[in-house]
Amino acid sequence: MPITFGAVGDIISVCLLVKDLVEALDKARGSQAEYQSLTRELWILDRVLLEVDLLARTHEGGKTPELNALCQTARKAVDRCKDLVNNFMVRLKKYQSSFDGSFGSTANAFKTTALKVRWRMGEKDEIEKFRVDIAATTASLQMLLVTASVNLTTIYGDKVNSRISDIHSKSEAHRTKADANFASLLDRLEETNRLITSGNSISSKIADAVRLDWLRQLGSELKGFMRRIMAMNIATYHAVLSIQSALPSYRERGLIEEPFILEDPIGRVAPVHLQFVTSWDAFNAVLEIRFRNLQGHTKVQKQQYVLQEKATKRDIKQEKNWEGAFLPGQRIEM
Repeated sequence: MPITFGAVGDIISVCLLVKDLVEALDKARGSQAEYQSLTRELWILDRVLLEVDLLARTHEGGKTPELNALCQTARKAVDRCKDLVNNFMVRLKKYQSSFDGSFGSTANAFKTTALKVRWRMGEKDEIEKFRVDIAATTASLQMLLVTASVNLTTIYGDKVNSRISDIHSKSEAHRTKADANFASLLDRLEETNRLITSGNSISSKIADAVRLDWLRQLGSELKGFMRRIMAMNIATYHAVLSIQSALPSYRERGLIEEPFILEDPIGRVAPVHLQFVTSWDAFNAVLEIRFRNLQGHTKVQKQQYVLQEKATKRDIKQEKNWEGAFLPGQRIEM
């Protein structure tokens, strides 16, 4: 069953357990390198679980097919992490009285010392096994996060390309129809010019004519000529209307907005599509993925960077509403 993030509560509860366990380990004061390594793995697990939560909430609560594998494994990993942390907390609780005296207030100094020695020597292997289990679970979740992000990027790119292709096909069809209508209009204009030339010829005959019968015949010819010109003008008017209706509307031309262009501090340039990146959370998540294992990743995680419009040098702050922060076609420097 996918995480529809009614399971968000499970992730939050595991994160709280992790924080409690780190606090308890700080009180244990064992081998510093040993405990620092375990604490570091626990904080990495906490961060990865929050990234899973963010990715799922950003993409319809984890219901999309592209996130199904991540959600399936994430639920199992959450349950496993909960069991691992709970079990270790139970083991740790037996020795709690030797750390801070919160359990068994009548314990004597000898018993406290014995518990500390037993903890530091007897539980060393369990601590290492627990650390390895946590690291393995974290690594599998990180791999799934990367895979899901790549799949989503590929699928959204295919959707955009497909939509652009459809619009291009429609534009070509409209242009072909418009070209045909223009050709028809040119033919009609040529016919009109021919009729006008014929009219000029008739006018010449009027200048040369002197007989009344011929003038009557000329009047009849002029009437026919005028009828044909009116019919041609009406046909031309309808052709123009047909061309106007064939031209693409404003809505069709504006179906796909231009992305804004982001240039990051290490010189990479990338388009950011406003139809798919719809919030500051989604934007920050994409930046973290792009800077993973690169210089500046820590600053990106802490959001220690400034966005600035290239043309006006105006700072863009994240306190501003996302929908009003960027415009299609803008160039933004990071």
